[in-house]
Amino acid sequence: MNAITSKRSWPGDMNEAREISDDKCSKGKTSGSRESSNSRKKSKPNNKNDSDTKACPPRKPLELETDPLILQRRQKQIDYGKNTVGYHNYICHVKIDERTKEHPKTPDKFAKYSRRSWDTLIKLWRKKLHEYDTNARSDGDDDNEDADDSDNKLD
Repeated sequence: MNAITSKRSWPGDMNEAREISDDKCSKGKTSGSRESSNSRKKSKPNNKNDSDTKACPPRKPLELETDPLILQRRQKQIDYGKNTVGYHNYICHVKIDERTKEHPKTPDKFAKYSRRSWDTLIKLWRKKLHEYDTNARSDGDDDNEDADDSDNKLD
């Protein structure tokens, strides 16, 4: 019977079995090393030439929305967003040539989007516009503080 398959009752027998199995597996490699395993994939060096030869897949042509009901609904949502204090503050404080990717950008109503994607774009645009509502809030808070100060003066 083989030392590996036999019952091992003594610790010495365990070490002998380990040595036999290591001899069979290692074949000149250090025992117990995972890095030297033949089953591991070998990494390829990163060459810039490889990435340059791969062409990017062509983009889909931009599809335009043609349904008048969808365009009307989208315009209504855009008008609703533009009729806010935040939008007014935004256009007053940030000039067109100073705008970056981080600033709110009105979604293109003519681009083809699913209903869910369009609603997400509008939601994100409106949230970004709310960042510019702070001027209106601070002006309103000043009025409330003045009222509180006048109450304290009466005491």
